[in-house]
Amino acid sequence: IVFPILLHSAIHDWHKGQTDFAAFYSAAGFVVITLVFSFREILSHLYNWYAPEVQKFVVRILFMVPLYSIQSWLSLRFHGPARVYIDTVRDLYEAYVIQSFVYYLIELLGGEDRMAALLSRKDSHYGDHGKFLSTVFRMKRWRMGRDFLLKVKHGVLQYVVVKTFLTLITTFVFLPSGIYGEGKFSWSSAYTYTTFVLNVSVMYALYCLVMLFHAVQSDLRSPINWHPLGKFLCVKGVVFFTFWQGVGISFLRSHGFIADVGTWSGEDVANGIIAYLVCIEMVFFSIAHMFTFTWKEYLPEGMEDEKNSGIVGWFFGLFEGIDKRRRNQRTGNHSSQAALLMDDEEVITPCIDENGHISDHDYHPPTMSSGFSKLDNPMSLRDALWSSTVPSETLDDIKRLGLVSGVQGDYLHENGGGINLASFDNAESI
Repeated sequence: IVFPILLHSAIHDWHKGQTDFAAFYSAAGFVVITLVFSFREILSHLYNWYAPEVQKFVVRILFMVPLYSIQSWLSLRFHGPARVYIDTVRDLYEAYVIQSFVYYLIELLGGEDRMAALLSRKDSHYGDHGKFLSTVFRMKRWRMGRDFLLKVKHGVLQYVVVKTFLTLITTFVFLPSGIYGEGKFSWSSAYTYTTFVLNVSVMYALYCLVMLFHAVQSDLRSPINWHPLGKFLCVKGVVFFTFWQGVGISFLRSHGFIADVGTWSGEDVANGIIAYLVCIEMVFFSIAHMFTFTWKEYLPEGMEDEKNSGIVGWFFGLFEGIDKRRRNQRTGNHSSQAALLMDDEEVITPCIDENGHISDHDYHPPTMSSGFSKLDNPMSLRDALWSSTVPSETLDDIKRLGLVSGVQGDYLHENGGGINLASFDNAESI
């Protein structure tokens, strides 16, 4: 219903010469689709909050797509000075998502202590940086174990701090003083220097993320296959692809490839192209996130999701399944649970395999043999929403790693620079 109305409004405004409204209404159609897909998956997680220590990071990642979509849509309408403040929200959340993904990988494998113990048993070559980085930047091999993990955390969290600082100083200092010069690569504009610093920071954060992913990807596939490649590509695609896409279009604008159009300046046109492309791209990313960060992975063993048919049943059938699960608490009797599913039409839900192809096989949650724990009954919606929005672990780690004060906390110096991992190995053998 909404999509034809928005399309009609866009065509009408286009014929009247109001191209900005035409772009605004046509992009709204893509935003609506993105919101439907994204919030359906977010609500599915919140109402099936069986693994709070892991799912809180998943929800934070899922919120990224609708936020990008809405922010880009608003930027099309408010393409003047107000756009800068709208973009600030997205820029701050972008760094938060990268940090959340690293923490998510750590929690999948049982938390920081178990991850450190796991890394300590890895081959030392995972800590190498290659001949180029070792020679040019004098990067020393990272010692496998807790040292490796803390360096990864430090590399990701520095981007959170740098991104936050540059976003705030740009919004409240450079722009009001008129020295920012957005999209202009010149020695006299602050945009050149902030972009350079941000590029270095984001590339190092990505490098640390790749180092961690390379070291533990086999553990994320076996004995439990969490489809790590799909998750990695989804996060990397949204954050880094949109970032470089924006830089590329700004570069074209600075070299005269994008000119003024009507009442829009060349800078407004470039920003409008970026925003419109993001609105379209977020539709596809929302679909990918539904498959790669599915809530079904965190259901207790033996519990299958409710089956629903049709578009309406696909979206609203979630709540019927919630009521059934809460009224019929798990008693270990799988036959009673199966009886609840007999009356519903079976629908095969596809999933994305490691090669990026959609599989026609029905999805079943991984069987837990180690790692994080699951609750027998889901937490309430209020508690789930609260735990997913308060980033207490982020603030604790920023303070602990000394990214703001410049002095590392006592945590890093415990037992002479790191906790003895022998105790973890002994615990594993017991």
